[in-house]
Amino acid sequence: MNTNWCVMRTIPGKEAEAAALMEMKISRKLWDFLRILRKQQLFRTKGMYLLSKKEMFPGYIFVHTESPKELKKELEKSRQFPQLVGSREIDIVPVEPKDLKFLEDVCGENLAHDMKLSTVQVDGEGQVKSAAGALEPYLNHITRQRLRHRYVTARVSLFNRQEDVLFGIRVEGDPR
Repeated sequence: MNTNWCVMRTIPGKEAEAAALMEMKISRKLWDFLRILRKQQLFRTKGMYLLSKKEMFPGYIFVHTESPKELKKELEKSRQFPQLVGSREIDIVPVEPKDLKFLEDVCGENLAHDMKLSTVQVDGEGQVKSAAGALEPYLNHITRQRLRHRYVTARVSLFNRQEDVLFGIRVEGDPR
């Protein structure tokens, strides 16, 4: 597993602008992949569910690089570029292998895909009893479910803390 992923912080809602700026101005010799991680989610309007996409981590961009220090130097030349997450003691914060495993499980190799909807089955009391997809390993860690809004949150050990991650769901029987 390749662990040369780093996280860059930018203004929430400005991820695409920051990514485009980096693609235009920073040499591709310093980075391989740049990703804004997104998840699929259903939302209900006029009695119908429509598929939408939302950022998984608003304000963050993931970059794969073999040269993190050189990339950081280039980014520091301009204040308009996204900043690498870190402090004075740590130049950059790499994505830890266990965190990368979760991200690859839900977004695929090289973090190239949106986190897809999970299909769930619900028991007679309206509780999620099984899941297929990204939610499946976290079925026993569900902290909140909003079936009508087609999402659940599950507690995931991520980024050195416990995060409540929102998983978009499709209830078995929903139209595809």
